[in-house]
Amino acid sequence: MAVIVCKFLKEIHLILCNKFTMEVMKDYENADTISVDTLALEQMVIQERSTEITQLQALSKKARFLHSDLLYYRNAKTATGKACYNVWKVLIKRVGGTPNGWLDLGYTLGISQDDLNYIKHSVREDPVDMVLRVFRQDESATIDKILDAFVTLKRYDILKAIEEPLCEITQFFNKDDSGYHSNGESAGQREIICPKNVPNHLPPALNKKIVIKDQKDPKKPKQPLLRPPVTPKEVVVNESPILFLTYTYDGLPTAINIQEYVENWTDIPNVRVITLNSRKDDLYQNPEKFIREYFEKANLIIPIITTGYLDEIKSHDPIASNTTDNLDHKYVNFIYNLIVNNYIYATGCLNKKVRSVMPQNASLDLFNRLSMYPDLMPWTYEMNFDEQFQVFLKMDNSS
Repeated sequence: MAVIVCKFLKEIHLILCNKFTMEVMKDYENADTISVDTLALEQMVIQERSTEITQLQALSKKARFLHSDLLYYRNAKTATGKACYNVWKVLIKRVGGTPNGWLDLGYTLGISQDDLNYIKHSVREDPVDMVLRVFRQDESATIDKILDAFVTLKRYDILKAIEEPLCEITQFFNKDDSGYHSNGESAGQREIICPKNVPNHLPPALNKKIVIKDQKDPKKPKQPLLRPPVTPKEVVVNESPILFLTYTYDGLPTAINIQEYVENWTDIPNVRVITLNSRKDDLYQNPEKFIREYFEKANLIIPIITTGYLDEIKSHDPIASNTTDNLDHKYVNFIYNLIVNNYIYATGCLNKKVRSVMPQNASLDLFNRLSMYPDLMPWTYEMNFDEQFQVFLKMDNSS
């Protein structure tokens, strides 16, 4: 009986296997057609990619006369300024969103290994931004070299992302009547287009344009002295209104926005915004002296109130050890002590010098903590800066 049952089960298993095999074969009757369709699709993708690369290479040719300083041109009221900012923003986000993307870009752009190591280990600012800043120091650092670097890295996603705003920029400077053509004698020769007065804030170790020369003999290297030469004390004169910003690392975006607001002011022209990071060369020998001098010169001292700022001044140590490369963050406590001395001892608690700014996304907890620091009052939100600070300056100039 058992033998009969086993034989019956084997026959059923054989029938099921044959049926499954027939169904599978039926599904793949058109296997050759499927392979051909897949190959055609692959060829179509390759052709589209080839077309895109050709278009991007054409864009690279248009950008070979545009210096990378244009990426840092800021003017929110002009289409050119907006396009330049958009290209810079996409580069920072797309490259920064890739592990070691900044390092790959630095290698491809020819940044030295020493500079890349310094950026990696000693600089707290965005490494992508720092690579672009180091690159743009070269007079021949044109935008097309950045595009070619992404082609080498096969980062076509980044090239496609910046294509539209970059096309806008090239259109602004490639018109026949634009006035940007070279006056050279050779036909078709053009100069590299570079905006004027676009600052490049770099740590001294990365700044290749710092040159110290002897005043009597410029060709002679400067010799070390036993003691620094005595310089006559300069009279403090305000040639134009000065706003002195003080902030920690998390207040940097607000500081950048404030500088852009002031650049677009028309009712009060020639207002200068002072940050320590933008004056690194002046701070090199005697930072405390420079800070005290501009504390007196400035019409308004503007602390940017963030969690990091309040944490920093809470330490009550004006010379706390701070290894950050951001000088504004490093000397926050020193400047705050000047504020306290000016607020309490010099004016009898009448604050005429300080006008604080809170970022627009400030939390309720930050507001509650600020109420414990009367020396940082009055304050305003970042979105009200344009209106209220122009009023502050007008009142200051009329008094």
